[in-house]
Amino acid sequence: MKKPKIIPSHHNQLENFRVRLMPLSVFHEKQSEIHRDDHYMFILQQDGEFILDVDFKRVEMKGASLCFVEPGQIHQYIHQKDNEGWFLFVETGAVPEPYQEILGMYQWMRQSASVDKYDVIFDLPPILKRIEEDPALNHPSIELSLVDSVIGMIVSKLEKSQISGEQNKGQKYTITKQFKKLVKEDFKNNKKVREYAKFLAITPLYLNEAVKEVTGYPASFWIQQKILLEARRLLFYTVMDVKQIAFELGYEDPIYFSRFFKKGTGMTALQFRSGNQELSHHHR
Repeated sequence: MKKPKIIPSHHNQLENFRVRLMPLSVFHEKQSEIHRDDHYMFILQQDGEFILDVDFKRVEMKGASLCFVEPGQIHQYIHQKDNEGWFLFVETGAVPEPYQEILGMYQWMRQSASVDKYDVIFDLPPILKRIEEDPALNHPSIELSLVDSVIGMIVSKLEKSQISGEQNKGQKYTITKQFKKLVKEDFKNNKKVREYAKFLAITPLYLNEAVKEVTGYPASFWIQQKILLEARRLLFYTVMDVKQIAFELGYEDPIYFSRFFKKGTGMTALQFRSGNQELSHHHR
């Protein structure tokens, strides 16, 4: 199988609108190509089943559930059945920065949450749809304020799904949020816990302690996971060789990178590439 040279990307699907709302039934029993978007996608499922892959991880939504996919995350719709609910696509700039930071912290860790079928959040999309369709109501400020409410509720549900209610409060939560944002932005240059700790003006020991208390894993784990995720993306979606990928990810020694990848995944980079070729085909 010939691999695509770049990761398939969907740009400007919002057609210069900041927000688009679509019923889940639009994609019912259909498959999409594996792709990434330049906007946020929120799924508000009131009933039914929805399975999708996000960054090589399976997300299964059964019954009333909420889910988000960040810009740049690779995803594919796998299975949908008896869906009731909505897709909400939102331009990145229209998502308030505090919400972006919180969603960024839950990326790869907790991107969906179960809710009550009669939760008030399901009352908002029909109102938003009416605003879109009624010229007398269709004003950007009205639309965005309602979208802010929907996203705020989703963030709240994700936070409440934490193992401990105390984990989303206080200094350690703030440190973890800042740390994960830094890793996302600078993992190619900084790969050591001490480098992030220095930037945050705390000790490496305290950074590991804070991140582990909030997420269940130490800071070093999240740095490694980000690197491994990007490595898998490049192996799967490009024709770059292992040496090129190592350099792209900030490694001067390709042999060291290869050992790191095998230790983190249990297989060599070439084994991952050859063993996952069929993933790019639609699921049956």
